[in-house]
Amino acid sequence: EDIGVDTERFDPALRDRADDAIRVLYSGRMTREKGAELLAEAFLRARREEPRLQLLLAGGGPEQERLRERLGDSARFLGWLQGEQLARAYADADVFLFPSETDTFGQVILEAQASGLPVVAVAAGGPLSLIEHRASGLLCEPQAPQLVAAMLELARSPLLREHLALGGLRAVRGR
Repeated sequence: EDIGVDTERFDPALRDRADDAIRVLYSGRMTREKGAELLAEAFLRARREEPRLQLLLAGGGPEQERLRERLGDSARFLGWLQGEQLARAYADADVFLFPSETDTFGQVILEAQASGLPVVAVAAGGPLSLIEHRASGLLCEPQAPQLVAAMLELARSPLLREHLALGGLRAVRGR
């Protein structure tokens, strides 16, 4: 199994937007075990404090309709993206949110890092081997208040976003 990432496909240079929204991207299956409930809870709480936050969800799954009802107009559902469409969705985001406690690896984390995105992830499973806390991402306890705090810190600190983006790029190039 190839556990690298295509750093020519996933590239920060694909970014093509200029607004002051803070886009938080989730990519993958929308299921209970992937943390769909935690994702919704944390995002909605963070957005109440920071209205510039927008959630983008790439993928789909059994929890999609529940998430759509719960998140309302604070989220955009992009469907299953592939190839260049997916790479552009990463590049146009500002933060990548990974709420799953069950992933053994987390390929999407590498894709986010290769795209120059600071990653907020639950400190369990795959993320523990892919992220160095405050160097190439933020690792949080799997609870809404910790994820909220991480999203708000990144929303309010362009410098921290840049620091973690560069750390993530360095980490993923090592793979």
